Amino acid sequence: MSETLVPGAWTVGVQREVLPNGLRILVQRDRSAPVVAIVTHVEAGFFDEPDEWVGISHVLEHMFFKGTPSRGVGEVARQTKAAGGYLNAGTSYDYTIYYTVLPARSLEPGLDVQSDALQHALLDEGELTRELRVIIEEAKRKLDTPAAVAREKLHALMYDRHRVRRWRIGTEEQLSRLNRDDLWRYYTSRYVPARTTVSIVGDVDESIALKLARERYGEWSATEPDIGPSPEEPPRTGLRLETLRGDVTLAHLLCGWPGVPPLDLAATALEVAAAVLSTGRGSWLYRVLRERGLVTSVAASHFAPTELGMFTIGAELQAERIPETLDHIAQAVLRLRDQGPNVEDLERARRLLMMRWARGLEPMEGRAAAVAAAEALRDVPLLDEQYEQLTRVTVDEVRDAVARYLVPS
Repeated sequence: MSETLVPGAWTVGVQREVLPNGLRILVQRDRSAPVVAIVTHVEAGFFDEPDEWVGISHVLEHMFFKGTPSRGVGEVARQTKAAGGYLNAGTSYDYTIYYTVLPARSLEPGLDVQSDALQHALLDEGELTRELRVIIEEAKRKLDTPAAVAREKLHALMYDRHRVRRWRIGTEEQLSRLNRDDLWRYYTSRYVPARTTVSIVGDVDESIALKLARERYGEWSATEPDIGPSPEEPPRTGLRLETLRGDVTLAHLLCGWPGVPPLDLAATALEVAAAVLSTGRGSWLYRVLRERGLVTSVAASHFAPTELGMFTIGAELQAERIPETLDHIAQAVLRLRDQGPNVEDLERARRLLMMRWARGLEPMEGRAAAVAAAEALRDVPLLDEQYEQLTRVTVDEVRDAVARYLVPS
């Protein structure tokens, strides 16, 4: 039986139904355009990979649309295009997402294709061999990208045991060891109804959309997931520093602090702190670093997948300017810790973040992905709660969060 959730800023009218097999269906009607987005959110990502399978989540993402018993190689994409739509997918630390956007009239064929690919992927051995070559080349290109190398090295420096410290999409050696049996075991143990949310947003009738989804996913057999948790990270203190040298035009400087998981109340305050530091031309680090020509770019963020959080500040710059830039970053963090942002800084950061929310949630696929992610993390109303927290966060809360988590060593 479906339930209509309490209306909110972004989740107004969302209907939710949990099938007997555990799969969750979310439907939100939006008449603003004659289109529909179908998002499949699977709670399986890089954090769910044991060491012998590093990179396999991304491999499965590539193989997801490579055919089923009833649709040969290329047919998933061809039939989606014939229905007027397009496909895309992405893998993160804690989930993998697949989506299609189609004319609203094509909801039924869109669900046919998406549900078939989810439940009946062939994972053909020949296709896997070809796709692994593509992914290995992607991994090699990443090794040749200084910003990517710096980011991965920062994670390895910050964490001793947690899976976030590993090279995210795998190395050539790791990927070359994967075979069809590995992929099948990962697919059948992680891609199960209880870890799957199907989110439909668009100009569709909610009852019809729920009925169509129920018919296509209701017979999927419930299976208990078989997933070992990431190793627990031991407490640690002290400063860690690593310098990598290579033939690069510009240096990449990254500073990182352990943050908080997404459900922690301090997560919003740390997100706002990052915006005060680096979002927009009025941000502290833009004015002191970018405007003065010390760096070519600077960015701060608080990234919080399910199990942890990471607060980072990064800059691209000439290597000889690293010491001066580090001084300015330290001064900005200390100022934020001791004084907090002033009201003008807070409101500027808040306004820019709210605009970012609006841009991300305006497209049907953006909203469908966001409500699915909230449901997977806790429940759909979480999305509105997090937005409300952003509108209410105070100067004191930002200062206190920085003082607690961005501690000097």
